Amino acid sequence: MKKILFIIVIFFSVSAFAQSEYTLSYAEFHEPKINIGYLILGNFDVTYEYLINEESGVGVNLMVPFDDYIDWNIKYNLTGYYRFYFGNNYAEGFFGEIFTNLNSVEDRIEVEGGRQNKDITDLALGFSGGYKLVSSRGMILEAFLGGGRNLFSEYNSQRNFNFVLRAGLNAGYRF
Repeated sequence: MKKILFIIVIFFSVSAFAQSEYTLSYAEFHEPKINIGYLILGNFDVTYEYLINEESGVGVNLMVPFDDYIDWNIKYNLTGYYRFYFGNNYAEGFFGEIFTNLNSVEDRIEVEGGRQNKDITDLALGFSGGYKLVSSRGMILEAFLGGGRNLFSEYNSQRNFNFVLRAGLNAGYRF
């Protein structure tokens, strides 16, 4: 009888301990953002980031100019990225990212002895880094800077640039 009572007491104490260890946590995973810096300069630049876990996220960014305030010669930039966060909080603080950028520009290049405007589409790979702040209510402010190199255009040796800049000051919301 003592053995059975001892086993029952051990069983319930282990069960009670196991119940106190289990906690259900909820984290927000979605972050739509807009680039305030580019918006001021006449570019519509929006980003969506999905947070995989507390240390990483993947995202997509689209930039399209809408104003001739600055002559960008850019038709569009479509960027996909993977980020790794170094902060102590959930996907916050310093981060590094690797990105791929599909870009279309109008550039002047040498063609058969003269210069001519050409529409050029290319793919770039690059790295960037930055810092993200997230308020307790989910408001986001992030700044980042980086660059990459165009890879595939046949005109890369003749272009004004074959380097892509990735920079911004984003504001958004995490939910």
